[in-house]
Amino acid sequence: MYDSLKKVNRNSIKQEIYDQVKRSLFNNELPLDQFITEVELSNLLDVSRTPVREAINELVLEQLMIFKPRKGYKVNTFTNHEIDQIFLLRESLEIACVPFIVQIIDEDHIHDLKAIIEKQIKAAQNDDYYTFMLLDKSFHTYLMEIIQFELFLKSYNVQHDLSILIGTQGLKSQGRMIEVIDEHNEIIKALSYKNEEAIVNTMKSHLEKSMTAFKVK
Repeated sequence: MYDSLKKVNRNSIKQEIYDQVKRSLFNNELPLDQFITEVELSNLLDVSRTPVREAINELVLEQLMIFKPRKGYKVNTFTNHEIDQIFLLRESLEIACVPFIVQIIDEDHIHDLKAIIEKQIKAAQNDDYYTFMLLDKSFHTYLMEIIQFELFLKSYNVQHDLSILIGTQGLKSQGRMIEVIDEHNEIIKALSYKNEEAIVNTMKSHLEKSMTAFKVK
Protein backbone atom coordinates (compact mmCIF):
# COMPACT_ATOMS: atom_id res chain seq x y z
CA MET A 1 0.00 0.00 0.00
CA TYR A 2 1.33 3.45 -0.96
CA ASP A 3 4.60 1.93 -2.17
CA SER A 4 5.82 5.21 -3.68
CA LEU A 5 5.54 7.17 -0.42
CA LYS A 6 8.79 8.28 1.19
CA LYS A 7 10.04 10.77 3.75
CA VAL A 8 9.47 14.34 2.61
CA ASN A 9 11.57 17.48 2.50
CA ARG A 10 10.36 19.70 5.32
CA ASN A 11 10.96 22.89 3.31
CA SER A 12 7.89 22.27 1.16
CA ILE A 13 6.16 19.75 3.33
CA LYS A 14 2.48 20.24 2.48
CA GLN A 15 3.08 20.28 -1.28
CA GLU A 16 5.30 17.22 -1.13
CA ILE A 17 2.70 15.32 0.88
CA TYR A 18 0.03 16.38 -1.59
CA ASP A 19 2.13 15.33 -4.60
CA GLN A 20 3.14 11.98 -3.13
CA VAL A 21 -0.33 10.96 -2.03
CA LYS A 22 -1.80 12.11 -5.35
CA ARG A 23 0.73 10.01 -7.22
CA SER A 24 -0.13 7.03 -5.02
CA LEU A 25 -3.81 7.49 -5.82
CA PHE A 26 -3.09 7.64 -9.54
CA ASN A 27 -0.99 4.47 -9.24
CA ASN A 28 -3.86 2.59 -7.58
CA GLU A 29 -1.74 1.83 -4.52
CA LEU A 30 -4.65 1.95 -2.07
CA PRO A 31 -7.51 -0.57 -2.37
CA LEU A 32 -10.73 1.22 -3.24
CA ASP A 33 -12.51 -0.02 -0.10
CA GLN A 34 -9.66 0.66 2.34
CA PHE A 35 -9.39 3.71 4.60
CA ILE A 36 -6.18 5.30 5.83
CA THR A 37 -5.91 7.69 8.79
CA GLU A 38 -3.91 10.85 9.38
CA VAL A 39 -1.82 8.96 11.92
CA GLU A 40 -0.98 6.20 9.45
CA LEU A 41 0.01 8.70 6.76
CA SER A 42 2.03 10.74 9.26
CA ASN A 43 3.95 7.63 10.26
CA LEU A 44 4.53 6.58 6.65
CA LEU A 45 5.85 10.01 5.72
CA ASP A 46 7.59 10.73 9.04
CA VAL A 47 5.91 14.12 9.43
CA SER A 48 3.45 15.71 11.84
CA ARG A 49 -0.28 15.36 11.36
CA THR A 50 -1.04 19.02 10.57
CA PRO A 51 0.53 19.20 7.08
CA VAL A 52 -0.87 15.75 6.34
CA ARG A 53 -4.36 16.97 7.20
CA GLU A 54 -3.93 20.11 5.08
CA ALA A 55 -2.68 18.17 2.06
CA ILE A 56 -5.31 15.44 2.27
CA ASN A 57 -8.13 17.94 2.75
CA GLU A 58 -7.03 19.58 -0.49
CA LEU A 59 -7.37 16.21 -2.23
CA VAL A 60 -10.83 15.87 -0.66
CA LEU A 61 -11.82 19.28 -2.03
CA GLU A 62 -10.69 18.13 -5.47
CA GLN A 63 -12.86 15.01 -5.03
CA LEU A 64 -9.88 12.68 -5.41
CA MET A 65 -10.39 11.36 -1.87
CA ILE A 66 -13.30 11.20 0.56
CA PHE A 67 -13.34 11.50 4.36
CA LYS A 68 -15.44 9.49 6.80
CA PRO A 69 -15.46 10.38 10.51
CA ARG A 70 -13.81 7.74 12.73
CA LYS A 71 -12.64 5.88 9.61
CA GLY A 72 -10.29 8.22 7.80
CA TYR A 73 -9.64 8.86 4.12
CA LYS A 74 -9.96 6.71 1.05
CA VAL A 75 -9.74 7.04 -2.70
CA ASN A 76 -12.92 8.36 -4.28
CA THR A 77 -14.90 6.23 -6.70
CA PHE A 78 -17.42 7.36 -9.26
CA THR A 79 -20.68 6.07 -10.65
CA ASN A 80 -21.25 5.93 -14.39
CA HIS A 81 -23.55 8.94 -14.04
CA GLU A 82 -20.73 10.91 -12.40
CA ILE A 83 -18.30 9.82 -15.11
CA ASP A 84 -20.77 11.17 -17.68
CA GLN A 85 -20.69 14.54 -15.92
CA ILE A 86 -16.89 14.65 -15.73
CA PHE A 87 -16.54 14.04 -19.45
CA LEU A 88 -19.34 16.44 -20.35
CA LEU A 89 -17.51 19.16 -18.43
CA ARG A 90 -14.25 18.27 -20.16
CA GLU A 91 -15.93 18.31 -23.56
CA SER A 92 -17.61 21.66 -22.98
CA LEU A 93 -14.29 23.27 -22.03
CA GLU A 94 -12.25 21.69 -24.82
CA ILE A 95 -14.76 22.33 -27.59
CA ALA A 96 -15.20 25.96 -26.54
CA CYS A 97 -11.47 26.48 -27.15
CA VAL A 98 -11.46 25.23 -30.74
CA PRO A 99 -12.41 28.50 -32.52
CA PHE A 100 -9.57 30.25 -30.71
CA ILE A 101 -7.07 27.44 -31.32
CA VAL A 102 -7.54 27.43 -35.10
CA GLN A 103 -6.69 31.14 -35.22
CA ILE A 104 -3.19 30.73 -33.82
CA ILE A 105 -2.03 27.11 -34.09
CA ASP A 106 1.11 26.73 -36.19
CA GLU A 107 3.78 24.18 -37.13
CA ASP A 108 5.66 24.69 -33.87
CA HIS A 109 2.54 23.84 -31.88
CA ILE A 110 1.94 20.75 -34.01
CA HIS A 111 5.55 19.71 -33.42
CA ASP A 112 5.08 20.06 -29.65
CA LEU A 113 1.94 17.94 -29.72
CA LYS A 114 3.69 15.24 -31.74
CA ALA A 115 6.52 15.26 -29.19
CA ILE A 116 3.99 14.53 -26.44
CA ILE A 117 2.66 11.60 -28.47
CA GLU A 118 6.18 10.21 -28.90
CA LYS A 119 6.53 10.21 -25.12
CA GLN A 120 3.13 8.52 -24.83
CA ILE A 121 4.30 5.78 -27.19
CA LYS A 122 7.31 5.11 -24.95
CA ALA A 123 5.11 5.09 -21.85
CA ALA A 124 2.75 2.61 -23.52
CA GLN A 125 5.66 0.38 -24.50
CA ASN A 126 6.81 0.38 -20.86
CA ASP A 127 3.26 -0.22 -19.52
CA ASP A 128 3.71 3.01 -17.56
CA TYR A 129 0.06 3.95 -17.03
CA TYR A 130 0.76 6.82 -14.67
CA THR A 131 3.17 8.60 -17.01
CA PHE A 132 0.87 7.92 -19.95
CA MET A 133 -2.05 9.61 -18.21
CA LEU A 134 0.04 12.63 -17.22
CA LEU A 135 1.09 12.97 -20.86
CA ASP A 136 -2.55 12.67 -21.88
CA LYS A 137 -3.27 15.61 -19.60
CA SER A 138 -0.34 17.53 -21.12
CA PHE A 139 -1.72 16.94 -24.62
CA HIS A 140 -5.12 18.36 -23.78
CA THR A 141 -3.99 21.23 -21.57
CA TYR A 142 -1.38 22.34 -24.12
CA LEU A 143 -4.18 23.45 -26.43
CA MET A 144 -5.55 25.70 -23.70
CA GLU A 145 -2.10 26.98 -22.81
CA ILE A 146 -1.33 28.20 -26.33
CA ILE A 147 -4.47 30.37 -26.32
CA GLN A 148 -3.75 31.49 -22.74
CA PHE A 149 -7.07 30.33 -21.31
CA GLU A 150 -5.83 30.27 -17.72
CA LEU A 151 -9.28 30.28 -16.12
CA PHE A 152 -10.34 27.37 -18.29
CA LEU A 153 -7.17 25.53 -17.30
CA LYS A 154 -7.95 25.82 -13.59
CA SER A 155 -11.34 24.19 -14.07
CA TYR A 156 -10.08 21.70 -16.62
CA ASN A 157 -7.20 20.47 -14.46
CA VAL A 158 -9.61 19.38 -11.75
CA GLN A 159 -11.76 17.44 -14.21
CA HIS A 160 -8.79 15.84 -15.93
CA ASP A 161 -7.30 14.74 -12.61
CA LEU A 162 -10.58 12.96 -11.92
CA SER A 163 -10.23 11.35 -15.34
CA ILE A 164 -6.73 10.17 -14.42
CA LEU A 165 -8.00 8.67 -11.18
CA ILE A 166 -10.74 6.82 -13.04
CA GLY A 167 -8.77 6.22 -16.20
CA THR A 168 -5.72 4.31 -15.04
CA GLN A 169 -7.87 1.25 -14.37
CA GLY A 170 -9.76 1.89 -17.59
CA LEU A 171 -6.54 1.85 -19.58
CA LYS A 172 -5.41 -1.38 -17.95
CA SER A 173 -8.68 -3.19 -18.40
CA GLN A 174 -9.42 -1.99 -21.92
CA GLY A 175 -5.91 -1.86 -23.39
CA ARG A 176 -6.72 1.68 -24.43
CA MET A 177 -3.34 3.32 -24.62
CA ILE A 178 -2.67 2.53 -28.29
CA GLU A 179 -6.18 3.65 -29.20
CA VAL A 180 -5.64 6.95 -27.35
CA ILE A 181 -2.42 7.54 -29.30
CA ASP A 182 -4.25 6.93 -32.59
CA GLU A 183 -7.04 9.30 -31.54
CA HIS A 184 -4.55 11.99 -30.55
CA ASN A 185 -2.93 11.66 -33.97
CA GLU A 186 -6.33 12.18 -35.60
CA ILE A 187 -6.81 15.34 -33.54
CA ILE A 188 -3.38 16.59 -34.62
CA LYS A 189 -4.21 15.89 -38.26
CA ALA A 190 -7.38 17.99 -37.99
CA LEU A 191 -5.47 20.73 -36.16
CA SER A 192 -2.79 20.83 -38.87
CA TYR A 193 -5.49 21.60 -41.46
CA LYS A 194 -7.19 24.09 -39.12
CA ASN A 195 -10.42 22.29 -39.91
CA GLU A 196 -12.68 23.40 -37.08
CA GLU A 197 -15.43 20.87 -37.75
CA ALA A 198 -12.96 17.99 -37.97
CA ILE A 199 -11.23 19.10 -34.77
CA VAL A 200 -14.52 19.17 -32.89
CA ASN A 201 -15.56 15.77 -34.25
CA THR A 202 -12.24 14.08 -33.43
CA MET A 203 -12.19 15.58 -29.93
CA LYS A 204 -15.75 14.49 -29.22
CA SER A 205 -15.09 11.00 -30.54
CA HIS A 206 -11.94 10.69 -28.43
CA LEU A 207 -13.68 11.79 -25.23
CA GLU A 208 -16.67 9.54 -25.90
CA LYS A 209 -14.43 6.50 -26.33
CA SER A 210 -12.48 7.33 -23.17
CA MET A 211 -15.67 7.80 -21.20
CA THR A 212 -16.99 4.44 -22.39
CA ALA A 213 -13.71 2.69 -21.50
CA PHE A 214 -13.72 4.14 -17.98
CA LYS A 215 -17.28 3.19 -17.09
CA VAL A 216 -18.15 0.23 -14.90
CA LYS A 217 -19.52 -2.50 -17.14
